[in-house]
Amino acid sequence: MNARFPAPADAAAPQRPVVLIGPMAAGKSFLALHMSKFYGYDFVDADQVIVSRYGVISKIFAEHGEKYFRDLEADTVAEVLRDPDHANAIFSVGGGAPMTPSTRELLRHELVAYLEVDTETVLPRISGSRTRPMLQPDPQRRWQELFESRRACYEELADITLDGRGNRPVAEIGADLEAELTRLRSPRSTGSIIDSTQEAQA
Repeated sequence: MNARFPAPADAAAPQRPVVLIGPMAAGKSFLALHMSKFYGYDFVDADQVIVSRYGVISKIFAEHGEKYFRDLEADTVAEVLRDPDHANAIFSVGGGAPMTPSTRELLRHELVAYLEVDTETVLPRISGSRTRPMLQPDPQRRWQELFESRRACYEELADITLDGRGNRPVAEIGADLEAELTRLRSPRSTGSIIDSTQEAQA
């Protein structure tokens, strides 16, 4: 969990984006879009930015390999995070993005929300998938392997953990996220975080 993150002077006008992390098929983009529609945030999705610039992700993997894609992804995440035009965004990143060391280090200084799901929840979404190169050739087995290898990283980075298991309605998850953002960005909460940090350093 991040010890501190930039807090706005006015909770209605956050100065930094909220970064959504979590495994593939968790519903991060869907949640980010919901937050844009119903709570007024901007919507930014790292995969969509990559596709708009470089083409279909499965083709990038096939032609250039995972390392090439991860470099594009890391550059995209860094660019969005430093762009003031995205300061009010809910920023969804790919499931593997936090595993890149440079991206993980950036996220340590951002407000991060982790959308937690399990195999039972995502199985209907990934069964028979041919568009997710990291899940081939056995989507269920590969998803579980990737999740287990990445879960500790997700949990470490998370300032907020959202329960997306059991196909909870996105409206409920969105309400949970907004409540947590309001709480964390309130002056009282920010002061508590700073006081706790100072006490730990004393």
